Amino acid sequence: MIYILSKAVSFFSSEEKQFCPVCDKTNAGFSALPDYFSDNASKHGYVYFGKGEMTTLETYSCLNCGASDRERLYAYWIGLQLKTDKLSDKNRVIHFAPEAALSNKLRTLNLNCYHTADLLMDGCDYKIDMMHMPFGDESYDFFICSHVLEHVESDDKAISELYRITKKGGAGILMAPIIIGLDKTIEDPTVKDEANRWRLFGQYDHVRLYAHDDYVNKIRSNGFLVEALGERYFGKKVFHALGLKRTSVLYVVTK
Repeated sequence: MIYILSKAVSFFSSEEKQFCPVCDKTNAGFSALPDYFSDNASKHGYVYFGKGEMTTLETYSCLNCGASDRERLYAYWIGLQLKTDKLSDKNRVIHFAPEAALSNKLRTLNLNCYHTADLLMDGCDYKIDMMHMPFGDESYDFFICSHVLEHVESDDKAISELYRITKKGGAGILMAPIIIGLDKTIEDPTVKDEANRWRLFGQYDHVRLYAHDDYVNKIRSNGFLVEALGERYFGKKVFHALGLKRTSVLYVVTK
C-alpha cells in the first residue's frame, strides 16, 4: 500500500494526469453522474441539485473500477494514514453501507479485522440498525460511515452509537451530503412519500438535507472531535488528479 501511494503521489506532478487510488489506475478517466439524479431533481422540483459540497457532476465515477469521487478521496486519505502509521493493519475496522469498489480495496490491505455492516445490503458481515448496534463499547479503532446518516430516523442516536463503539483515541470517516449555502438542515419526519422526499431532500430514501454548520455541530454534540479536510489540506493537484469538486470536504472524527 505504501508503494502504491508513493507511486500515486508522483503522478500528481502533472495536472494533466488523473489517478484512482481505489484501483491504482492512471488516466483511466472518469464518467459523469448518472442522469437519473438530475432527471428526478427536475421532475420533483429539487432546487439544490448540483449544490452539494462534494458530489461532482462531470467526474463522478472511475471508468475502470466504478469508484465514486468520495471513495477515491477516502482511499487516498487512508493511504496517507497507513504510510504515516496513523492507521495500521492491526486496527479493527468497520465499514457501514460499504461501497463495493472501496470495500474490495480495503480487503486487499490484509487488515487484522475488517467488518462490513448494513441494515438492508446483502453480503455484509453484520445486518444491523445503526441506531442500536450489537457491538460492545470501544469495539473498533476506525470506522467508515459514508452517506448513511441522511437515511436513518435519528442521526443523533446513530452518531452516539458510533461514538460508543469507537475506542478512545480511535477515528472515523463520517460523511453525509451537505449543501453549500444552506443555512439550516432541512428535516421533516412527517414526509414519507417518495415525491416529496425527492423535492425536499434530493433522494427518495433520504430523510434530511444537511447544512454544514448544523452537521459539524451535531457530530461535536455527540462527543467527537471533527476535522474538515478540503483542497487546502490535500492540495489542488491532488484534487485534480482524483477528479474531485474543489469544494469537497473530508470529515474525519476522533474520540
